[in-house]
Amino acid sequence: MTLNKTLISCALGATIGLGATAAAVAKPHVSLLMPTQSVQYWALYVKGFQKEAQAQGIDVDVKVTNYDATEQATQVEQAIAQKPDVLVLVPVDSSAMVPSIRKINQAKIPLVISNSMPDAKYARYWQAFTGPNDVSYGEQAAKAMINGFKDKGYGANGKVLVINGQMGTPPQLQRYQGFTAELQKSAPGIQVAGALPADWDTVKAESAASALFTQYKDVKGVFAENDAELRGVVTAAERLGLDPSKLVLVGLGCDAPVVDLIVAGKAYATIDQSPVEDGAMAARAAKTLATGGTPKAIDYLPNPIATKSNVNVCYSQQK
Repeated sequence: MTLNKTLISCALGATIGLGATAAAVAKPHVSLLMPTQSVQYWALYVKGFQKEAQAQGIDVDVKVTNYDATEQATQVEQAIAQKPDVLVLVPVDSSAMVPSIRKINQAKIPLVISNSMPDAKYARYWQAFTGPNDVSYGEQAAKAMINGFKDKGYGANGKVLVINGQMGTPPQLQRYQGFTAELQKSAPGIQVAGALPADWDTVKAESAASALFTQYKDVKGVFAENDAELRGVVTAAERLGLDPSKLVLVGLGCDAPVVDLIVAGKAYATIDQSPVEDGAMAARAAKTLATGGTPKAIDYLPNPIATKSNVNVCYSQQK
């Protein structure tokens, strides 16, 4: 009898031990909701997230829409029903997604907002934000423009153009806000003569830049709100017989093709924004939340200015 009790106790102990071990090694489950993967930036973001998630021991379920806020709201409800340990949301539209963010909070699922921050008055509904400070990115672009004017002997006066991203989105609004505010503050003589949207697209940017170059003469610089657009600006300038090296052309992103343009003297500067690190930062915040920790409430991407003398700061040049 005593022997049987001993055997039963040992068996129970072993079972409990195995259960505890299984619980200890169980991977946190994270739902990642993306606006799209058809754009290169977001494809690289997902790769960065997944690579970091693997290193952190996280299981990831990725849901993708095509910049459709209604569809993303539906995906939020699907994700809530799956009860992940953490939900990471890259909002298609940070204003339209506020009701969905409230639902995540009501479901008591820890939430990381990534890349595009909704109005800060709703910050009580999420635990962490990771990604770019787009106002700061615009400010950096303005500083690059001001330095470019000096380097090319234009002083602190002249007309510039802006190629906007997708109108109304937080990155577009905030980059433009930061750019114009910094020019007004530090070089009021450099003024935005005209602007047109290009939806982050090279071909659309070429068309927009052609129209602006034709309408506004004696332009000394152009700020394209991402590097894909800057490539279109360079093409437009060359097709119109303008020498890109005489213009202060500033992009944002540090993409490899724009680095090549900077090295060749056809563009002046870009601002580093690593999509890989953008995704990795969100994954690290998710792991911290999933394991009971407290991540930084706001964790911004670094955004150094890259010119011909220091293109090595660009993520695309890292090995």
